[in-house]
Amino acid sequence: MTSVYFFDYTEKCLKLPEAFPENVISHCKKDESLAAAAALIDMGVLNLHYEENGKPLADNCFVSISHSENMIAVCTSDKPVGIDIEYIDDSRNFCRLADRFFKGKELEAFNNSSNALTFYEIWTKKEAYIKILGSGTAELFKGFDVFSLNNAVFHTEQANDYIITLCEKAD
Repeated sequence: MTSVYFFDYTEKCLKLPEAFPENVISHCKKDESLAAAAALIDMGVLNLHYEENGKPLADNCFVSISHSENMIAVCTSDKPVGIDIEYIDDSRNFCRLADRFFKGKELEAFNNSSNALTFYEIWTKKEAYIKILGSGTAELFKGFDVFSLNNAVFHTEQANDYIITLCEKAD
């Protein structure tokens, strides 16, 4: 089962850092990282810790974290999972970014609409998928097309000025 929780971290009361394991305290240098860790612990995550590349791990489930502006999205699952949240910023140069990072059907879908919403729907899918792989953003440069993946299932929602995508590894 997969659980998702997203919230405005500026409105969430943070636990004191002393309540976290040392690995979490040393990794979480910013308030949003502490808030995400607190949310995962509140969701029942056991022994939250981080790999050197920043990927969060737990003993009892798969976890993923994302933040954008003042919003945080976290998820837990019994299978590999990734989450991404992005603030919809209409001022970015979407065409340049799409030409650089989108491939095949992604680029075709973006070129057919060329709007911010389509860009962020595709972008969050790519980011969420990369989090399952645990390879970091370097994977963006390898040129995969999320619309051609058969090993992942995506769920994308818009919440106010944010796009959130959950990616689960397909069975």
